[in-house]
Amino acid sequence: MPLPESFVERLQKIVPEDRLDAVLATFEQPVATGFRVNTMLRDEDDVLGVLEDEEVPFTAVVDVPGAYTVPAEGRGALLASRPYADGHVYVQNVSSQMAPLALAPRAGERVLDLCAAPGSKTGQLSALVGPSGEVTAVEKVRPRFYKLKANVYAQGATNVLPWMGNGAVYWRREPESFDRVLVDAPCSTEGRFRAHDPETTAYWSLRKIREMRQKQVKLLWAGIQALKPGGTLVYSTCTFAPEENEAVVAKVLRTFGDTIEIVEAGLPTRGPVAEQIVPGLTEWNDRPFAPALAKTRRVLPSNTLEGFYIARIAKRSSTVDID
Repeated sequence: MPLPESFVERLQKIVPEDRLDAVLATFEQPVATGFRVNTMLRDEDDVLGVLEDEEVPFTAVVDVPGAYTVPAEGRGALLASRPYADGHVYVQNVSSQMAPLALAPRAGERVLDLCAAPGSKTGQLSALVGPSGEVTAVEKVRPRFYKLKANVYAQGATNVLPWMGNGAVYWRREPESFDRVLVDAPCSTEGRFRAHDPETTAYWSLRKIREMRQKQVKLLWAGIQALKPGGTLVYSTCTFAPEENEAVVAKVLRTFGDTIEIVEAGLPTRGPVAEQIVPGLTEWNDRPFAPALAKTRRVLPSNTLEGFYIARIAKRSSTVDID
């Protein structure tokens, strides 16, 4: 099945011209399976040793700490392995793993995961802050909330506090209370499109992009309000649409002014992953964005990576009086 024609036309204006053919090819190709070791339940070296004994063909991802992949043909061996059955391995695309790593929470910090379900990044954040830290995980939709709770429990993430409710208003409970905030926003999921799977594109439309943007702006605004002055926020999506990426960040920059600042994303600068990372757009459809948007990052898809967007924001001073 072909990709939606209008999506391809937009992609031609988003992706650098010299990278377009390679990006389009990824929608047709089998994808490697990314995973990380669940260090809350088992030592990483021990788990990797068991995978080696079971002849699971994994490799470490250069400059993405804790990330591993198996080729598409090795996925079955990974899912049949003892570490996977025991919950010691968590399947998660490498692009997805980079958002919590960009947030870079320290041991003992309080982290807010504002759009937490199904809990992949929540579990990763839990391991990063350790038993002395705390992760508040917010999810609005009831079935997804219970999936989040079950997933967090299965990962042994005892320092996670799940909360069911609207992430856009959670900050009112704890304004400017978190050291780090992750807003991995719901989006049009263009980074997960597969040409051979019509279900991945069935609900895509320009209208959906506009609907997603409205939600994303509210969530990012709320995330900034929940963040302590001096804290760090990461905004991420798995879509290419500039309306859901740079335009959302540009909107909050206009709202909050000098109280926030886009800083370097802290993503890999060498190796095959770094080769897939390009600066954020500074204009879209003749609409200019602030030059600082070039500090945000787009992850171009490959046989290892999903298309992804990451923006890292530092909070310089209080914002609670800003409407």
